[in-house]
Amino acid sequence: MIKIQNISKHFSGFSLKNINCHVKEGEFVSILGQSGSGKSTILNLIAGLDPIYKGEILVANKTPIKAIKNSDISMVFQQDLLLPHLNVYENIAFGLKIKKVPKAEINTRVKEAILEMHLEGKEKHFPNELSGGEKQRVSIGRALVTRPKILLMDEPFSALDFNLREYMQKLIKNLHKKLNITIIFVTHDREEAFYLSDKIGIMYKGELLDYGTPEELYYNSKKMYTAQLLAVENILKKESFEEIFNEKISNGTYVGLRGKNIKLCKESKIEGIIKNIEFKMGEFLLEVQINEEILKIVSSGDERYSIGEKVFIDYDINRKIIIEG
Repeated sequence: MIKIQNISKHFSGFSLKNINCHVKEGEFVSILGQSGSGKSTILNLIAGLDPIYKGEILVANKTPIKAIKNSDISMVFQQDLLLPHLNVYENIAFGLKIKKVPKAEINTRVKEAILEMHLEGKEKHFPNELSGGEKQRVSIGRALVTRPKILLMDEPFSALDFNLREYMQKLIKNLHKKLNITIIFVTHDREEAFYLSDKIGIMYKGELLDYGTPEELYYNSKKMYTAQLLAVENILKKESFEEIFNEKISNGTYVGLRGKNIKLCKESKIEGIIKNIEFKMGEFLLEVQINEEILKIVSSGDERYSIGEKVFIDYDINRKIIIEG
């Protein structure tokens, strides 16, 4: 569906470096990274908004410019960009009118979009009469009503509060299943990316560092930046890991362990001292010193511990993450 091969682009002080990936038809792919990592730049290239780059982009076997002209692509931005002088119905219908779609078909499609976006009763409201979530639903409806093959979304929910963002995430996830449309979604929110996506691309300083399913990235973050971005609590030098856990590591430079994959137990060969305890959203984060290292362990709180207490630990040998560096 979307082929990105050896894409590079240079700005003043920033470079997009040799990006390669393939998005299958019907996939939901998120591009995850911090501000300035190149996420939106890639989206703009796919959308045909920036035609100057090195490499090849094919969208449904067409160049981005041809795909746009063929109505294969629609895009939703962070700002709703609604036309203030048009009501909800007219904003959604705008693209169809430009394409001179027959009036009866416009009416049918817009009514379908209004139902899909849960905007019943809002048809005659103007943008200044809508909430932030309603405005974005109008924007998504306007993008989908043209029946594109690909929907591009550039941080569309980042300006919404937590409850609205959660509502919109569920809405777009359900629409993706229903319509089987290909979606590329730019975000800096890792939880959002993991909830929505079939695949996630990790961007850092213009490079696509990692690309895979949420499960693959969560349990096998090969790059240091990916492991840190995805909140791996413990990242140890290979030598430190081998010393503490008495296990040889044949490859990699670091070993990552998630806090919930380290367990406190009644007895083991590995012991440490609790140095700090924090309560976070129904769980306790224990900092345990072993030799010169501090390990962060997530505990359910079924058993209570105290600072200075000696504890024994074990870990899930199948959940260690080998990090290249």
